[in-house]
Amino acid sequence: MVRNIRIAAPMLYAAAIVLGFLIDTRVGVGVAIVGGMLVGLTYTLLRPAGDGPGRRRRRR
Repeated sequence: MVRNIRIAAPMLYAAAIVLGFLIDTRVGVGVAIVGGMLVGLTYTLLRPAGDGPGRRRRRR
């Protein structure tokens, strides 16, 4: 389920941008900015376990 959301998010974002620009330029810019933040949040919250700040690198 999570993987499907991560795959579908960019496609839905692109469609929302196109529809926003078809309505009006300001709407398209707003959708691009807010949608970009929401897609970034989606990727951050739904990342697989093991990726992220909890993981430690081994240094020699």
